[in-house]
Amino acid sequence: MKIFIFLFTILWINSAIKAQSAVCDYDIQYFWTNGFINSNKSYYSCYLKTINASSIDKINGQHVASHSDDDVTYFFIEKGNSIKTFSSIFCQKFKNLEVIRTSDADIHSIDGNTLENCKNLDILDLAGTKIRYLPKDLLIKNTKLSQIWFRDSPLATLPENLLISQFNLKILHLKGNQINFLPAKIFHPLIQLEALYLQHNKLQSINPEWFKSLQALKWLFLNDNQIAAIPAKSFESLPALTELYLYKNKIKSLTSNSFDGLHNLKILNLYGNEITELPRNVFSRLSNLQELSLFNNKLTVVHAASFGIHNNLVDIYLGSNRINQIEKSLIDKIAVNFINMEGNICSRDKLKGIDNIKAGLKTCFENHDNKIQELLTSLVKVVRAYICGKPVQGVGNIVGGQHVARGNFPWVTALVTPSGDYFCGGTLVSNRKVVTVAHCIQDKHDSSPKMAGDIITQLGVYDLKRVVEVGRVSYAVQRINVHPDWNTLTEPFDADLAVLVLDREVTFNEFIHPICLAGVHVATVATGVVVGYGKSEDETKIHENIPKIIATPIHTNEHCFLKNSNLVKISSERTFCGGSGTGVGVCRGDSGSGLFVTDGSAYYLRGIVSSSIIGGRYGCDVDSYSVFTDVAKYVDWINGVSTDRFD
Repeated sequence: MKIFIFLFTILWINSAIKAQSAVCDYDIQYFWTNGFINSNKSYYSCYLKTINASSIDKINGQHVASHSDDDVTYFFIEKGNSIKTFSSIFCQKFKNLEVIRTSDADIHSIDGNTLENCKNLDILDLAGTKIRYLPKDLLIKNTKLSQIWFRDSPLATLPENLLISQFNLKILHLKGNQINFLPAKIFHPLIQLEALYLQHNKLQSINPEWFKSLQALKWLFLNDNQIAAIPAKSFESLPALTELYLYKNKIKSLTSNSFDGLHNLKILNLYGNEITELPRNVFSRLSNLQELSLFNNKLTVVHAASFGIHNNLVDIYLGSNRINQIEKSLIDKIAVNFINMEGNICSRDKLKGIDNIKAGLKTCFENHDNKIQELLTSLVKVVRAYICGKPVQGVGNIVGGQHVARGNFPWVTALVTPSGDYFCGGTLVSNRKVVTVAHCIQDKHDSSPKMAGDIITQLGVYDLKRVVEVGRVSYAVQRINVHPDWNTLTEPFDADLAVLVLDREVTFNEFIHPICLAGVHVATVATGVVVGYGKSEDETKIHENIPKIIATPIHTNEHCFLKNSNLVKISSERTFCGGSGTGVGVCRGDSGSGLFVTDGSAYYLRGIVSSSIIGGRYGCDVDSYSVFTDVAKYVDWINGVSTDRFD
C-alpha cells in the first residue's frame, strides 16, 4: 500500500493553461471528488484563460493534430475572462462536452439555448458566477446530467420547470446563493437524486412539498439559512435519508412529528439554533439515529419522553445550552457512549477539577451513579488531551498504508480552500498555531502567495468527503507567518516552513489536541510515522479521503544523497530525508503533513513533508526518498511566532 504527498501544483492544470488564450490540447484523468459520487474517466479538455469575448469564435480543439472539436469533452472557463454571457457558441463548437465548469468567472447571464447542443452533458458546474436568473428552458435537452452545481452565485430562486427533464440527476448543489423562495414542485422530477445542497441561502421556511418525490435522497443540507420552524412531517417523503443538517438556522420550535418518516436517519444536526424545548416523542421514531447534535441552543431541561429506546444512538451533543437537569430515565433508554454537556448550568465547573466535575455530573444526572462513573472515566481522558502529544485514543500496532482510527493522531489538520477543497496537510502545535510548509502558501516560482482568507483549517477532521462531521471544527486563519528564509526563486527547499495563527483559541477534546515539538532527546529516534491524505495506489483518487499511516525511516541527508544525487539540489542543512527507498513512499496529497516520533510517553513533530523527486506513474519517484523540514532546528522560531491579534 502506497501513501504519497502532493508536492507541486497539479500537472495537468499547469499544462492546460500555459497559453494566454483557449487551450484545447490536453488529455486529463478527471476525478470528481467534491461530491458524494465520483467519476473516473479520461477527458480531452479545453481551458479558457484571459480570453476576450471577441475571440470566442476562434476557439477550437485542433491544437493537437490528433484531436478535433468533436473530441473535446471537458470545458473550463477560468477567472479572468472577459466573457459576460455564456452563449450557445460553446456547445455548437463542442457538441460532445460531458463536463462544463466555471471558477469565479465574471459571467452575468446565460442564454436559454446555451446547452441545447450538449446532449451528452454529465456534469454542469457553474460556480462563482454573477448569474442572478436561470432561463426556464436551460436544461430541457440535457437529460443525461448526473450532477448540477449552481453554487456561490446570487440566485434568488429557480424557475418552476428548470429541472423538469432531470430524471437521472444524482447531485444538486445550490450552496451559497441568495435563494429565499423555491416553487413547491421544483424537485419533483428528481426521482434519483441522492444529495441536495441548499445551505448558505436565505430560506425562511420549509415546504414539505419540495421533497415529495425524493425517494432516493440520502443527504440533505439546509444549514446556514433563516429557517424558524420545522413543520410536522416535513421530511416524511424521504425514506432513504441518512444525514440531515439543519444547524445555524433560527429554529425556535419543533413538533412531535417534525422528523416522522426518517427511519434510516443516522445523523441529525440542529446545532446553533434557538430551540427551547424538546416535544414529547420528537426523536422517538428515529430508530437508526447514531449522532444527535443540539449544541448551542436554549434548552433548560432534557426529558426522557422526547426519546424512544435508542440502541444505536451513541453520540449526543448538548453543550452550550442552559440545561440544569437531565432526567435519569433518559440514560436507561439510550446506548450513549458520549454526552457533551460542556457549558451548561449543571456542568459549568466540569474542567476545573475532577471533584467539581463529579459534583456537576450529579446535578445533571440526578445522582445516577453508574452513568456518572462512566462519564467521569471519559472526562479524565479529555483532561489528558490537554497534555501535548498524548492522544486520548490509544495507537495500536502501526501497519504501513492502513487507514488510521479516528482520534489516533488528533493534531492532524487539513488545509482547505473556502469552498472546501483539500490542498495541504498541517499539524496543530498549540491552541492557536498550525504548522505546515511554506510552499503550500507560496510554491517555488509562484508570484501569488495565498492570503489568510484563502485558507480554512479543519481540526478534528477524519473523512474529507463528508461535508459535516461530528468533532470537526473549522477555524479561519488570522495571520500567515512564512519563515523569512523561504526563497521561491532558488532550488533548495530550505526553511520550507509556515505557521498559521488561527482566528481564535482551539477547544481541545478527544479529536483535537496538539502534538509536542521535537527536542534534542528525540533527534536520534530512527523511525517515525507520516499520517495524511496522500495519494495511494488507487488511481481513481487525487488524494485519500481518510488519512493513512506509513512507517518512515529517518536518514541523514548524506545517506540519501548516495542513493539519489538529485536530492542534493532540493535539500539543505535544515532538512533531513526519510523513506525506505523500496517503492513505498510519499508523493501527492500530503505536503505539509507531519512526521511524528515518540519517546514512549508522547508524540513529537519531528519533520514536515517538504519535497520529493518528480517521476513515476503517480507523479513522483516512490523508489527514492523524500525531503522533510527538520522541525527540531526551528523550534525557537515556531514558539516565537506571536498570536497577538495586533502583532
